[in-house]
Amino acid sequence: MTVTELMEHLKAFDPNLPVVVAGYEGGFNDVSFVAPARMFPEANTEWYYGAHEEALPGDEGTVTALLLSGKNHIAVDD
Repeated sequence: MTVTELMEHLKAFDPNLPVVVAGYEGGFNDVSFVAPARMFPEANTEWYYGAHEEALPGDEGTVTALLLSGKNHIAVDD
């Protein structure tokens, strides 16, 4: 999905709805981080990894994507 496609989808919703992402093992987290991310597209075939792999500075053959993520801000650390 591109930013343009995402914006088109968002037009169908109440602009005051919360935006969430999937939690680590279940539930949802608020989106609390939006930033560009360098990645290798379609680099992982294992089901337990995301399809795309994070790139390090200086890596070649990468693309820039928009990363939306969140964390559980009410979690209690062990």
